[in-house]
Amino acid sequence: MRMNLARISMAFLILLGAGMHALAQQQIPLEPPKDMNQRLLEMAVSSKAVNNQLDYHIGPEDLLEVSVFEVAELSRTVRVSASGEISLPLVGAIKVAGLTPVGTEKLLTSILKNSYVKDPQVSVFLKEFKSDPVSVVGAVKMPGLYTIQTRKSLIEVLAMAQGFTEGPVRQPGRSIIITRKGAADAIASGSASPVVGPGNSPVETSPGIIEVPIKDLLQTGDPKWNVPIYPGDVIKVVPAGTVYVAGAVTRPGGFPLTDFDNVSAIQALSMAGGTTKAASTSHAIIIRRDAVGQRVEQKIDLSRVLKGKDKDSTLGPNDILFVPGSIGKEAAIRGLESALQAATGYIIYHP
Repeated sequence: MRMNLARISMAFLILLGAGMHALAQQQIPLEPPKDMNQRLLEMAVSSKAVNNQLDYHIGPEDLLEVSVFEVAELSRTVRVSASGEISLPLVGAIKVAGLTPVGTEKLLTSILKNSYVKDPQVSVFLKEFKSDPVSVVGAVKMPGLYTIQTRKSLIEVLAMAQGFTEGPVRQPGRSIIITRKGAADAIASGSASPVVGPGNSPVETSPGIIEVPIKDLLQTGDPKWNVPIYPGDVIKVVPAGTVYVAGAVTRPGGFPLTDFDNVSAIQALSMAGGTTKAASTSHAIIIRRDAVGQRVEQKIDLSRVLKGKDKDSTLGPNDILFVPGSIGKEAAIRGLESALQAATGYIIYHP
């Protein structure tokens, strides 16, 4: 009696330990670094906006500083009117809305050269943005519209939105997508394509969609990722996708894909802390939606996958791994636990 119970309990513990060890080997990070927002705050304090006015298009209410070398009467700070014009002595009203500061310099140089100044040297500096707010959406604490009076960097604008969300499910994913003013309309009209990808530097189309990897932005300290932000830009912190694990598992729920686009079924099971004692791992199901939104079920024998006899399956955002319980197995486990308790009592009272 003692020997049989000891063998049964030992075999059960070995199998249980082997299964949990296999799950432990598959574990992946569940949450981003806890100091992500602290790092963002530190970078925002020391952040210096990139001095690049090449791709900003002037709009109404912007404040420009116009300087003409050795012609003091033409050098002044002017506000762009609602109609998109500035007014200068001897020159009159000039439409500058839609031009870049460099383009405005070329326009003023051409006008002055053909009229009043032999060899004009003109510089135009953008002192204030007034034309459009910046929109911040996605996995940030305070999404919304933000008005910026001077040039800001990506880090500074993210800090204005109070940083990334920290919930157990809705967490930032791997990238930030920046859509420049007018890019969405250009894509809709077919004149631009939303080609994005981190590579070795931010990738931008014209009129501009940029992808910035969050880890590179926060961890490398390389200023190339901390791109300049202009009025009218839309900053989207892409939320991490979520996989769900339900049924006879230790911690059922949703788990964010903060570092991966998808995970294996065994990795998802590991996220949920493994199965309970009553789990029927040979009858697990993956539930997902197909391209037209129809529910699709895929059977998976997790016990064979854990033993390396079957190929593992992949789960993506919004997929569900369901591990059913087994009434018969539950009854057997209860019987085993009762037998172990009885054996313990027998040993105590019958030395």
